[in-house]
Amino acid sequence: MMDDRTEGAAAARGEGHATASGIGPAEGGVAATRSGASLWGGRQGLMLGLISSGIGLHAFNQFAIVAAMPLAAAELGGRDWFSWVYSLYFIGSIAGGTTAASLRDRLGVRLSLGLASVLFAAGGLVALFAPAFGFIIAGRLLQGIADGLIVAICYSLIPANFPSALIARVFAVEATVWAVTALLGPLVGGLIAQGVSWRASFLAVTPLIAALALFTVLTRPKVNDGSAGQGGAVNAGADAPAAAFPPRTIALCVAAAFVLALSSASSHAGWQAATLAAGVAILVIGIRLDGRFGVPLFPAGTFRRGSVLGRGFLILFLMSASHSAGSTYLALLVREVFGLGPAAVGYVVVTMAVTWSAVAMVASRINSLARRHAVMRAGPLFQVSGFMAIALAISLQWLPLVIAGQMLIGTGFGLAWANVNQAAMEAARKTERDRASALLPTMSTAGYAVGAALSGTIATASGLAASLGEGSAGDTATWLYGTAAIGALASFFLGFGVRLRN
Repeated sequence: MMDDRTEGAAAARGEGHATASGIGPAEGGVAATRSGASLWGGRQGLMLGLISSGIGLHAFNQFAIVAAMPLAAAELGGRDWFSWVYSLYFIGSIAGGTTAASLRDRLGVRLSLGLASVLFAAGGLVALFAPAFGFIIAGRLLQGIADGLIVAICYSLIPANFPSALIARVFAVEATVWAVTALLGPLVGGLIAQGVSWRASFLAVTPLIAALALFTVLTRPKVNDGSAGQGGAVNAGADAPAAAFPPRTIALCVAAAFVLALSSASSHAGWQAATLAAGVAILVIGIRLDGRFGVPLFPAGTFRRGSVLGRGFLILFLMSASHSAGSTYLALLVREVFGLGPAAVGYVVVTMAVTWSAVAMVASRINSLARRHAVMRAGPLFQVSGFMAIALAISLQWLPLVIAGQMLIGTGFGLAWANVNQAAMEAARKTERDRASALLPTMSTAGYAVGAALSGTIATASGLAASLGEGSAGDTATWLYGTAAIGALASFFLGFGVRLRN
């Protein structure tokens, strides 16, 4: 009889053993694992609820405050520090995401998610009562750390708790969760900001924190190809040690993101060039030293030339960085250029996420491997088109073109994202698959951090605050979205080295 650890490994590989829901590859084949019952019923249904609540929390929080931030910046005088709300949030997410697997294995899934939820709530309270814009930045840093922990832990649970044949469908479900929560985010947050105050919008996420806590109590996730013990603690064994915690690599990655963010602190070209160069140098050093002075952070082969895992990570990084470079100031630009209210601004921003989710649901039903490769590689090209459309729309002050650009960007993500994630996840060694899965959202977050830093630098160098005061921001938008288009184009060429498995 298989113990829990062996059963978890078999489930993660899709081998012949019944799943917790009673339907496994051995009993019903691929068709059975793709059925609705195998995904929604029993233990797998609860696991899907846990993962969905974590991802829903992430999406809702991101969009619930989008409409509030321009109001907060106007009231507290934070326009010059606007990008730091996002930069430090993403830096915190990198710190949380890179330590998530280690914390999860040492404290257990339940306790780790519980502590992350408390930290998330604390960050929201700091922002809620902020007497100055700097307190909002600090609150978002705390929320970023918590969000990185929550999302990375949720992603890390996918390969050990669902058979391989269901992973694409799990990603499609999460796309729907993203769509629903992202759609509710600006509606609830915008209405609260408009009807009560921008401060109260930080409380809108409370029901999702409660949902995460509920599913955390109801589930017993398998981790490290094993299962969580009583109370969420890992069922430790000699064959499944706790995930590694490499402090040097993590510290260098976080330091690199912070130094890159410093480039937006001054409009002096020398300062900006120096900080950007220093940030890249620290990041390269961190990557090259990974594993030389202790356990590695990144799975084997991550940075090997031609590695599917490495290329997949890099595509996730570049697609996120490109989007962040353009979108960090989108809410501020739309509000100032078109004179929209908080709720309307939120819906312009969320158009991208809703389109992403709708396209992802359609793309998830494509079974042909050749067609999946085709749509995955086409994704970044849609991004390029969307970035160019928004740059032109801001210059012409034509709102419908902004919305069309957002839809093109969302289409690009919807076509490529799940396929790239699955290809990277399955390219990792089986013994490192949960670690690779936990790093998938962290690579994306790192891209958003770098993109936010670049956008802050561009906004400072191009005098965004002054141009908004004059009612024009076309030059800044061209630089922001032109930079984004270059990153998306690089993602397109990298995509030819990423292949899905049969």
